[in-house]
Amino acid sequence: MLLKVSSLLLLSATVLAGQPSHFPIQSNDSGDHFMVSATNSYVTSTGYEVLKKGGNAIDAMVAMQMVMSVVEPDMTGIGGGTFALYYDAKKRKFHAFDGREEAPSSASPDMFMRNNKPMKRDDIFGPRSVAIPGTLRLMYQTHQKYGKLPWQDLIVPAISYATNGYSMNSYTHDIIVRERDRLSKDPEIKTLYWDKNDIQSAGTLMKNPKMAKTLMNIAKYGDSYLYEGTLGQHIVEEVNSRLTDDDAKLTLSDFKNYQIKEREVIHIRYRGNHIYSFGYPASGGLMVSQTLKMLEDYDIGEMAITDAEPWRLMTETMRLTKADRIRYAGDPDYVETPTQQLLDDDYIATRRSLVPKDGSIKGKPAAGNVTLNGKIPAEYQGYESHDTGHISIVDSEGNAIAMTSTIGSGMGAGIMVDGVILNAQMANFSTVPYIKGKPSQNSIEAGKRPRSAITPTIVTDKNGKLRLVLGSPGSAQIPGYVLKTIVGVLDWELPIQQAIDLPNIQYGTKIDRTKPYNPKGLLVEKRTFAERLVPNFEQMGYPVHVIPVVSGINAIEVKDGEIYGGTDRRRGSTSLGD
Repeated sequence: MLLKVSSLLLLSATVLAGQPSHFPIQSNDSGDHFMVSATNSYVTSTGYEVLKKGGNAIDAMVAMQMVMSVVEPDMTGIGGGTFALYYDAKKRKFHAFDGREEAPSSASPDMFMRNNKPMKRDDIFGPRSVAIPGTLRLMYQTHQKYGKLPWQDLIVPAISYATNGYSMNSYTHDIIVRERDRLSKDPEIKTLYWDKNDIQSAGTLMKNPKMAKTLMNIAKYGDSYLYEGTLGQHIVEEVNSRLTDDDAKLTLSDFKNYQIKEREVIHIRYRGNHIYSFGYPASGGLMVSQTLKMLEDYDIGEMAITDAEPWRLMTETMRLTKADRIRYAGDPDYVETPTQQLLDDDYIATRRSLVPKDGSIKGKPAAGNVTLNGKIPAEYQGYESHDTGHISIVDSEGNAIAMTSTIGSGMGAGIMVDGVILNAQMANFSTVPYIKGKPSQNSIEAGKRPRSAITPTIVTDKNGKLRLVLGSPGSAQIPGYVLKTIVGVLDWELPIQQAIDLPNIQYGTKIDRTKPYNPKGLLVEKRTFAERLVPNFEQMGYPVHVIPVVSGINAIEVKDGEIYGGTDRRRGSTSLGD
């Protein structure tokens, strides 16, 4: 068993033919039987122990996510939602399980409009932003069908951490500091995270006895404790008590009626490999698939990693696919979603033709024109949630899971009930249902699920053998983090760890967990070789911001009979294998 503890030490090192790196060089974690990778060492060690005891990937997913709900409640938890891409090795079949949060039955398209104007983000956050959570139902129902170990046993590690304590990491501390004004208004949150008038410092031993009691009941009663029982009733009562008469209310029936859904698995070929990802409403997979199809016409593998050109191509193609995402992504149960049209070879060629031979696209790239129900939808950005968590798993039977989960922005809605942080995913819908007469694909409707940039991805080789399992936290930047890693392995033939270590360079708006400003333009990661490319990028016409671009890739590579864990050293990530 090899454990890689991630570090942000800025040490001098050389990698990639003598090019500088801001990470220390370490050997890859490897194993012959199984591997887990997560952004938190408590989560990783839990998954390792489950697999060591004979559990499978589904068992490890349940135990890891439960622990993550305790130790990283700022990003994820049973009060939120998740997307899990599962590979069943025996049947050689992929499943895309959607446990995304869902709008309550009282929701309406204009619920966040006041006097014909959209409400501000801060007015939506709080009780108005709580949607019906899906993570626990996804875990329980998939475990009932695919799990091996007893459900109760898988909840024990999370109960132990909630009861006996865990060390609060710096990431959680920074998010609480960032969101302190709204979080301090919730009595349960303040009791847990404040010491008198000060926020508990990073490294503090944290205990959550209310969460421990909740988990004990979940161990005993399964998901019914939330969806048909006491916890659901408490959430309904607490959230509704904070709403006005004009606000949409939650009901216990909303919880009882919630079901996980199996979505379309997106599949393309790239450089002879098979790329599998999640269909709508998780839109990151389609973005990465479109981008890779555009990139296949360029010989990226022959371009130097330290040149600006391959990064320009990745940036420009992804800018085009992001425009498509903003216009067309939505819940396929409610709107027509043109997945096949967006992946059509002729459509891809048309989009690729918009990439300049040099330099950047001037202005904001527009989405391609695909008519749906006789109309072209509105292109409306709206709010994007900030904080997520990811786990990657390969078990001894060859089953694999890439699972990304979230509660929305840091600490979700800022409401804690029985130790559980509630999500803020209603804020991820488009607040404006129509723009200049055009409908928004992501508008609010009762029972609808908001779009997401989450990008769980699995890659197999030309013979169908498992090759990569990956995903990342990072809000709207997630697809770019996943793209860079796939290109690193498949084009530049890097080991998974070196692919993750490549600098993050992408166009967008960076939400910093500690800063009040959100720079927009080409985001170039500080203290990487990418800083030397800034003059080239500026000459190409990009507004450039050199900042920390903190991804959280957790990946697993299967190569030559060995299983390698790849962890993002920008976060407290670890991999464990055997």
